[in-house]
Amino acid sequence: MFKLIGLSTVGYRAFPDRLDLELRPLTLLYGRNNAGKSAVLRLLPILADSVADGATSPFDIGRVAGPGASFLDVPARAGDAASLKQVTLVLDWTGADRQRCRDAFVIKYVDEANQTIIASYGCSGPNGLTFRAVAEPWPDHETYRVTAGGDGSAGQAIQPRFAGLVPAADPALPAALGGLRERLLWLRGQIQWLHSVRMRWPRLITRSGRRFGLLDADGTNAAEAVLSDRAVFDEVAAWYARPEIGRHLERADAAVGQPIFRLLLNPSSGPLRDIDLLDTGEGMIQVLPVLVAAALARTRGDAAILAVEEPESHLHANAQQALADHLCEIAANVFAPTIVVETHSRVLMLGVQLALAEGRLPPEHVRAYWIDQEPTGESIATPVDFDRHGRPLGGWPQAAFDEDQALARRLLDRQLQGGAFG
Repeated sequence: MFKLIGLSTVGYRAFPDRLDLELRPLTLLYGRNNAGKSAVLRLLPILADSVADGATSPFDIGRVAGPGASFLDVPARAGDAASLKQVTLVLDWTGADRQRCRDAFVIKYVDEANQTIIASYGCSGPNGLTFRAVAEPWPDHETYRVTAGGDGSAGQAIQPRFAGLVPAADPALPAALGGLRERLLWLRGQIQWLHSVRMRWPRLITRSGRRFGLLDADGTNAAEAVLSDRAVFDEVAAWYARPEIGRHLERADAAVGQPIFRLLLNPSSGPLRDIDLLDTGEGMIQVLPVLVAAALARTRGDAAILAVEEPESHLHANAQQALADHLCEIAANVFAPTIVVETHSRVLMLGVQLALAEGRLPPEHVRAYWIDQEPTGESIATPVDFDRHGRPLGGWPQAAFDEDQALARRLLDRQLQGGAFG
């Protein structure tokens, strides 16, 4: 069993310098528009696709970036000509024995081959580098020279075959590549991505009999998933039943003798009934895939990773607070999954800080990153930890809440000028 606990890049999009992301049970990406939050979060679905059975590239951006995108759209637009065509990707792991290791890749586009390749791979353990292999120059770029091999393979020429990032099973290759394969295969089926625009599901939901581990990125199969697992249904229903929401999630048969259903969200009391969830407002609709994906991640345990863009989309402040409480409750568990959230919500951030202050979330289970862009266009990610009272250790960068404070000052000045207090 392995757990991905961090990833780093060099030369990725607006982050030409090293970007380090430590993955904790609750990891928050906060910042202004166009600062790079989505780019950071989408490293996770890119990684998922790069280790998938059908991976087409060691840095497979097809699903995330859309039709027509290629690896050459990924490297940062800074540096020399060589660095414009390569990205460094580093994965940090912990195993069941709590031993840590690191896999580091240089992924490069080779003009002559019209191909994106793993230009080098290295593995490090607690005592330093244990294995490193470097691709020969084109046209021998599919041959690697082992430059460091703790198993005695240094100097050996090898020809591993890769499906995306994953080396093919080959007992003739150094054991380090077998270890890499084992770790990357463990990631398959563990990373769930939900993007910011989540789609509506059909009003009449047909249960296919499938059991769900992951949802579609747009959440369209969330309604079928919640109807297919009683534990997931109960967890989602409990959130809608919170006092801040006050609704009762129900399943209704839509066709006698057929596996066709409707998903209802009725008031907890009163005469109004038979209200389809799709008729309750965009906030209640948009949050369903988030709740279902979080419940599914909880069932997969601490190896699961949930990456969500704007989970608070269309929610009022009171529902944002309820969502923050729910995510904190999941993240507080000993075997919690990793939940990575890209958010613009100050309420959600305050909800997390309140959970810390009230002792409902251990400080070591949460980290925030303030993502900001320099005047040069380069982005930086500043890590922020919290103490047990919910106070930022070292303080947020001042720019983080400038807008809140500036608007409050302007409003107070206008009220004073207008005689609102006298």
